[in-house]
Amino acid sequence: MIKAVAMAACASTALAATSLVASAQTLTEMSASIEACHLPHANVSDTVDVLAQQGWVLVPEGDLSSDTIELLIWPQVAFYANGDTGGEQLKAIVDLQRKTVAGFAKKKDIPQSKTRILTRQIGADAEAVLVQWLQPTPSTVNIICRFALSSASVTGQGSKDFGSPVTTKAEKGGIWTTTVLNADSLAAKINAPVTVSGIVQTQANFASEGN
Repeated sequence: MIKAVAMAACASTALAATSLVASAQTLTEMSASIEACHLPHANVSDTVDVLAQQGWVLVPEGDLSSDTIELLIWPQVAFYANGDTGGEQLKAIVDLQRKTVAGFAKKKDIPQSKTRILTRQIGADAEAVLVQWLQPTPSTVNIICRFALSSASVTGQGSKDFGSPVTTKAEKGGIWTTTVLNADSLAAKINAPVTVSGIVQTQANFASEGN
């Protein structure tokens, strides 16, 4: 069993959750979900349990619904869109990432890598998060969360397809990066609905003791 030694703790000041039912929130009020991904958990199930307190529901292993895939492609697409696309057009990148995201749901756990997908509903809006728990060395654990958020969690719309990523460093360790999307513009370019208004990626690294 891994005994975690915290080097990355909470993401600034978290707003306490009093209900398992998610309510409409601004990005600022996402702090409790961000914090869940920064806590030094020795097991991916511990991260899932804390996210559940914010209304996130674990998706069973296996085939993802098309709706969930359409949410989770955007953290992947934004990564490429803000970097070197290799000359690929946006629609081609989206098509490729649909296959990539579908594969995440079928990944089998190994001791060094565990992946979980969770979704939640805020009114009529759906959101999703991909959680990756990684142990690249016996003494190090990394937790990465990629949130695909609706307009219920991200207010406003960027003037560009993908806004410039804004990285925030938590007071006691860990970082998160926020990117605002222009959903209307993206939908027109890929000829498909886009309901994601912004993405947040968190990363926390901490030391651990091996089994």
